[in-house]
Amino acid sequence: YEVGQDGTLHPGYRDLFPSAPPPGVVPACAEAGIVGALAGVIGTLMAMEAIKLVTGAGEPLVGRLLLYDGLSARFETLKYRRRAKEAQ
Repeated sequence: YEVGQDGTLHPGYRDLFPSAPPPGVVPACAEAGIVGALAGVIGTLMAMEAIKLVTGAGEPLVGRLLLYDGLSARFETLKYRRRAKEAQ
């Protein structure tokens, strides 16, 4: 987990997706293929997020999931937070 400037823990990947899918359910990119232009769009967005985190500029997507619909060229942002710790 990343720690914010105020000392709070930011949400992580497993807060959004608690468990991995079983092996073999999701095909590898080598099997399913990729759309090069889509990889370019998402890669550019990821690079910008890294720049924002390193420089402290702007508002990074911490705690938000950016969805991109390449067929309609639309973006949507969903907020998510840390999951409550389960009782052991």
